[in-house]
Amino acid sequence: MTCPLFVDDTRKCTSEVKSVPVATYDFCMSEMYKDCPFFRVLNKIGHTCENIKDCSLYAHFKMGGFEKFVEITKQYCLSENNVNCKIYVLKKSGETVPSDLHPDGGWL
Repeated sequence: MTCPLFVDDTRKCTSEVKSVPVATYDFCMSEMYKDCPFFRVLNKIGHTCENIKDCSLYAHFKMGGFEKFVEITKQYCLSENNVNCKIYVLKKSGETVPSDLHPDGGWL
């Protein structure tokens, strides 16, 4: 099974994602698409951090492996644990968020 957005509405997904690294196609073309952060956000599945659309993590996701990106978003962005995300905490307090800050406080 492949991702319905990939088959039926690729333009919608790529217009939201902007840049789709080749590694994501493994997710698009398999059952793993259900774990894809973009699929979950576009389909409003589960909890989503209110800052997800302008989060620096999303701007830099292609710098690392897509599987690692999926793991990070499951742990922070797409769970109620987003309140423990260092990016979320800084944004909420009105502070400047370094563009390469990782949700756990490390660096991308």
